[in-house]
Amino acid sequence: MDIRVGGISYRDMGFSTDKSIEKPEIPFSDFLKESVYKVSDSQMNVQKLNEMLVSGELENLHDLTIASEISSVNFQALVEVKNKVLEAYKEIMRIQV
Repeated sequence: MDIRVGGISYRDMGFSTDKSIEKPEIPFSDFLKESVYKVSDSQMNVQKLNEMLVSGELENLHDLTIASEISSVNFQALVEVKNKVLEAYKEIMRIQV
């Protein structure tokens, strides 16, 4: 099943419905970069949907609402990861050698 919101599927946003597939491990820095790009893409999608709403091209307001909430949750998760990384860095810097 492929769920689409505003022309973007959950798979495009990095979500998988198949839990049995093992993904190869990627470096943490690559994971963070990819996450930032996905959040950016999600926010640009919401901006595009807003423009479509204003111009009258968007037929379903709920597509915009769902995409906006997904973008908000993605951004909040990214901010939390950033905060945890900074907290871990500060903790490492406090360690006396």
